[in-house]
Amino acid sequence: MSKSRNVGRLRAGLGALAAMTCAVVAGAPHAAATVEQLTVSSSSPQAGCVYQLTAKVNHWFEVWFYDNALIISGSPVKPVDGVATIQWKPSKSGTHTLAALQGLAYEIKVNVAEPTVSGSATCGAGPLGFMGS
Repeated sequence: MSKSRNVGRLRAGLGALAAMTCAVVAGAPHAAATVEQLTVSSSSPQAGCVYQLTAKVNHWFEVWFYDNALIISGSPVKPVDGVATIQWKPSKSGTHTLAALQGLAYEIKVNVAEPTVSGSATCGAGPLGFMGS
């Protein structure tokens, strides 16, 4: 074989190796980034009230939050010390599928109730919440 033919094969082989290495390196961190837990600041949320969603994550990548497959305003969020938080205000009652996505998704289902009294007095407060409880 000629020297130039061997150099051409070597270049082709190194090019393929470089492309595979880039694909593995570029894809590897995303595969490792996961949401470990997703919680809501209330065990009985009501429509029209504001709550905090908290995602515990294992990577510094941004976290996307979703309510019934729709992006929650303010997403994506940069985690701080393995925690990403966002404000969530459900507009309707019923079952909501909440998700946090960082490489892989973590989902929870939350039942949102209708407010018992009009106005913000019922948002997480007791019956006399409007009096500054």
